[in-house]
Amino acid sequence: MTLLHSLSKKISRKNLYKFICNELNKRTEINCLNIGSGGPIEELLKKEVKNYYSIDIDQSRKPNEIMDVCSKDFKVNFNPNLICIFETLEHCQNPIKAVDNIHKTLDKGNVCLASVPFNFHIHDEPNDFFRFTEYGCKLIFKNFSEVKVLRRNGWLESIFVNIVRLEKESNILSKIIGKLFIILNIIFYPIIIIIQKIVPSKKLTTGYFIIAVK
Repeated sequence: MTLLHSLSKKISRKNLYKFICNELNKRTEINCLNIGSGGPIEELLKKEVKNYYSIDIDQSRKPNEIMDVCSKDFKVNFNPNLICIFETLEHCQNPIKAVDNIHKTLDKGNVCLASVPFNFHIHDEPNDFFRFTEYGCKLIFKNFSEVKVLRRNGWLESIFVNIVRLEKESNILSKIIGKLFIILNIIFYPIIIIIQKIVPSKKLTTGYFIIAVK
């Protein structure tokens, strides 16, 4: 069952780690500020980036500095040229203010990398507040000079992901269905990809990756 839970997380976060590595490999001399510390994302960033600094509002996640990115007097004791905020903006009470603070912290030409959910189940409740469309992403990052928004996966994949995530529910039947769809996702994945190519849609995905240049 532990293996199935691990596979569930891998399916849910498909393409995220690939996106992070691809973007980091394009850059040198990185001073990385990670907003939202802890977990596999932090492990990956620490592995790929020498000059790393993290902030979080949760002390148990052991950030370098306890701080709320939505704070009106936001100022970190670090000078980043790259800010990462993955799987975090949906948990911010004021994501517009958060992005504004990120913009103010960066110098011209510096970059923010982000990931946000769209068609994705509620998680880490009750601190899960927002979902973002492609156009919402462009709106909250509008002060950046260049913004690229990428779909995380296809429409049929997103449906499977949400059913897979049922394995996190407390109801036994929900858990069983979720675990069953983890297996079905693996077995039928090539067919899922083919169907998405035959019947394309740009309007449904689990979330988006954002590359924003100040």
